[in-house]
Formats: sequence, C-alpha cells, structure tokens
Amino acid sequence: MTITGDRCRFRPPDVGATVIWEVTEFCNLACAHCLSDSSPERSRQGDLNTARMVSAVREMTTNGVNEFYFSGGEPFARDDFADVVAAIDPAVAEVYCNTNGYYITPEVACVLANTALRRMTVSIDGHNRASHALVRGKPSSFSRAVAAVEHLLAADVPVRVSHVVHPGNVDDIADFCAAMAEIGVDALVINSVFPAGRAARHPQLALTDERQRALVAELTALQAQYAQRGIEIDHSLGTPEPNDTHGCPGGLRVFFVSPSGDLSTCSWLYKLDAERFRLGSLRTSSFADLLPGVEPMMGPVRSLATCCPLPVVGS
Repeated sequence: MTITGDRCRFRPPDVGATVIWEVTEFCNLACAHCLSDSSPERSRQGDLNTARMVSAVREMTTNGVNEFYFSGGEPFARDDFADVVAAIDPAVAEVYCNTNGYYITPEVACVLANTALRRMTVSIDGHNRASHALVRGKPSSFSRAVAAVEHLLAADVPVRVSHVVHPGNVDDIADFCAAMAEIGVDALVINSVFPAGRAARHPQLALTDERQRALVAELTALQAQYAQRGIEIDHSLGTPEPNDTHGCPGGLRVFFVSPSGDLSTCSWLYKLDAERFRLGSLRTSSFADLLPGVEPMMGPVRSLATCCPLPVVGS
C-alpha cells in the first residue's frame, strides 16, 4: 500500500534537474547535526579533482541539468572551488552554494559576484553566539557566519540563511527570524535534524512529534508575518501543500554527487544506504552512462509513498 510521507526537502526546477554536490568531507567545524560527518579530521585525498569535476559538470548540462547546489563539508575549504564555479556557463545552468561562512572574505564575495552563482546559503543555527554554538561547537562561528552574510550582501550576491531546529533552539525561532531580518536577509529555510551522519549519533537533537506540530503552526504564522516585509521563510516540516513537489523527484529532477564522485538519486537516500542508492562513480563513468540505472533503483522506492519516501525507507 502506498502511504504519504514528508515534504520533499528539495525544490527541483519544473524543467531540467538539480544536482546536489558535496565537494569535500573536510570542514573546519564538526557540528553535532552534520549529515556528512564532516570535520577537520576528514581526509581530502579522495575528493574528485578539479578537471573531472569540470568535465562532469559539462556532461550533466548536456543531459538536462540546469542547477547545481554545492556543499560539503565546507566547499570553500577547497582552493579550486571558485574555479569550478567559474567554469559553469551561466547561460545554461545556475549555481547555488552552502557554506558555514568561515572562508567568505570581502575579496571572495566579490569574486563570486562575477560567476554563475545565483545564491549563497549560509548556515546559521541560532539567534546568538550561545545558541549557534549548541551544535556548531565554536561560539566564534556565529560571528563569522554573520560576517559572511554581510560581505556577500555588500557584493550584491543574493543570500539565503539555512537554520536547523532542535530542542535547544526551537523556542527561539521567532528571535532567529528577527535577527536575520535585521542584517538584511530576505530568505530563510528551516529544517529539522535528519538522523544521518553525525546526527544519527545525537538522537537528542530530534524534536518530538508534538513539538514539531507546534513548530509548523508557528512557522506558518511567521511566514505570513515576514511575507509582508518581502522576506521568504521556507521549511520542510509538515505535510505537502497542493502545489508542492509530488512523488519523489530523485533520479528525475534531483541527483546527488558525493565527494569521491559517487552518483546517486538523492543525498538523503544515499546517506541512509550508500550501497543501495549508488548509481556508480563519475571517476570511471560518464553521467549519461549511469542514467539507465535510475528506474530499476527508484521504481520500487517511488511506489512506497506519494511524497518523500525517506520515512518509509529509513524505518
């Protein structure tokens, strides 16, 4: 029997496809809720090299991909990352990046303003230093993230702030939205902790069902309040709206690439079971050569739920 699931955590394009690409597992932070288990101890030796990344990008755009969402680890810890972004033709694809902000200087922000980058997402998980540090570890990381937002806005790079809710910060969601609005952010995305990577070892970060339902109601009110000020608040909690993504877009309008070059249909599915949801490696195969494996992998998964199948697959 097909059952309903959660909202899809991605917003794929109506035409084309998006690739979520983790370019490295290295990160200068070791956040408690990190899906990738990234940290300063993670090796960079297995990361896909610059030349293969650039050639894979061209294979993907030839096969209908028109959005790239780069993350990590911390993508800007790679010295070559700006070169990869610069190699993407803005006439055929848009680039979106996620960062913790540590490496975003005024100079970097100015360079990014002249690439295919359409929006930078900066992760901020609290309304102040203490709240942010509950999962990020370093109190200074809050100031660095806020500074990154200010540098990017000054360079006219559009910014969205990503916020992960957990029991330690969920009661401050209104204060968080107010703090972000004060520094000029006009787009926020709110997610709950997903039990993968390091987060799987911290079950205390999960919200209770009752608290999550209350949060959805609070976010709905905040959405209406901030929409009047031109500030968008998006979230993946609650049930899908009628115009939301139907079914699972994994392998159709969403793909995932791991730091080592594994191609999958969805980053969340890959983190749940990398072997099951691995289409192959971009080190040894082209993007087009791996596409025939999508339907055998995803057909049975799509039959499980009318929306996101993660709760079913992960149970």
